[in-house]
Amino acid sequence: MAANTDDIRTSVSKDIAALQQEVSRLQKMISAQGAEAYYEVRDRAGKAIDESIPRAKNAVAQIRAEGVAAAGAAREHAAATTTALVLVGALGFLAGYLLSGHQQTQQQHWWR
Repeated sequence: MAANTDDIRTSVSKDIAALQQEVSRLQKMISAQGAEAYYEVRDRAGKAIDESIPRAKNAVAQIRAEGVAAAGAAREHAAATTTALVLVGALGFLAGYLLSGHQQTQQQHWWR
């Protein structure tokens, strides 16, 4: 009976050692795949950034040129610009006033 128990212990110890080796091998494999995926994603991100930089610089230059043109037009036509801004402000105020009055009429209180 004792020999049988020792055989079982030896067999279980061998199985545990084999499982530990397999787990270690799998951990190394997963670590290698994770590192490979990291470097691949990093390279792709670097390429995307390198490709987008010239486009971004071009867009900034265009926006800056449009802003300068709009500022120039506003300086040349100061009266029209002021009138347009006052009109837009008045329309915004009127819309806000009408919407706030509309919301108050639809509001119902629990005591009514």
